[in-house]
Amino acid sequence: MISLYSLIWTVLVSCPLLLLIVVLRRRAACLMKYGVTFICILYGFCAIRMLIPIEVPVFQKVICDPHLYSHLMRDYALLDKVVKYKIVAIIIISWIVGSIIATVYYSSKIIKSFIQLQKTCYEGDGRAEQILKEIDPNSKIRIRYTDLVLTPFMVGMFKPTIYMTEVDCDDKELKYILMHEYTHWKRKDHWKQAFVYIMRIIFWWNPLFYFLNKDIRLMIEMGCDKTMLRSYPERYSLGYLKTLCFVAKSGVDKLDDVGISTLKFAKVDSQSGFKRRLYYAMDFKENLKVQKRVNIFVFCVCFIWMLSSYYFILQPTYSPDEEIQTLENQKDQIFDGRNTYIEKRKDGSYILYFGPTTQIISKEDVENGFYDLYPIINEK
Repeated sequence: MISLYSLIWTVLVSCPLLLLIVVLRRRAACLMKYGVTFICILYGFCAIRMLIPIEVPVFQKVICDPHLYSHLMRDYALLDKVVKYKIVAIIIISWIVGSIIATVYYSSKIIKSFIQLQKTCYEGDGRAEQILKEIDPNSKIRIRYTDLVLTPFMVGMFKPTIYMTEVDCDDKELKYILMHEYTHWKRKDHWKQAFVYIMRIIFWWNPLFYFLNKDIRLMIEMGCDKTMLRSYPERYSLGYLKTLCFVAKSGVDKLDDVGISTLKFAKVDSQSGFKRRLYYAMDFKENLKVQKRVNIFVFCVCFIWMLSSYYFILQPTYSPDEEIQTLENQKDQIFDGRNTYIEKRKDGSYILYFGPTTQIISKEDVENGFYDLYPIINEK
């Protein structure tokens, strides 16, 4: 089931993992040695965990915090069960409504962008199509030309299409560009990008997903560069990097003005990010065995972490009231004839002495036998 506690616990266990990604994504030495795949694994497990914010009370171990968490959740804990359900329902409905609004907003921007693309497409000289056939004669990738873009990119998961302009480069450089986009298609990178985009829409309330959107896209581009260059001798890497820089310098991608976000050949989100991409591509000392072991290790650790996060849950705990605690700490008192009795005063009234307390009682109650258990003494 889903409760406010399970929602809060999901955020508490997932956000530290996102923060770890934020730290690691800029560690060039770490990326050079272990690759970028493990970053994507961390992101994937974190996103999946946040997509399933449930608790299973049957076997869960409750972690109690009697201090800060209990203080923050005290008002909620004292609410009626029905009110708690309503609060959770309001949160979930708000989450869903926000996701729908984000979906409509981004979808409208994408549709607008593709309408502009379709209106500006034209036929090229056929050079790129011929090179693409040399790369893979059976490829289903189409090529469309438009002056809206200066950075080639591919869209479409079922009908992939490369949008590009007729860049002023030779056949070798054009082959690098097309090979890069073809490698994206072979690696299913557009499915990964779609997953990141969907997570950004679903978790519209979490700034970390917005913050990591460009970084994950950069990780995918870096992985694509590395995969592509493995099929070339090292001496060709410099030519590829020159092509990458040439396309990046050729102009500003105009599609940013109409709001499309996809994997682009030489997209420069930041100078530091583009430099990391170049350094990563130039690293010829990568150890694929070490990277594979790291990826398997990270996958196993994340899998155990995700299962463990469902076994534990954080809930508030409260101690008894001070009055109850005082009574529990009191020493036992003995009530007998020395401290518990009725005194008959000279004026005919009666006073009940019960330990340290006294109480005036009526003559009728005494005569009717309501206090027969207590000894009666006369006032001296």
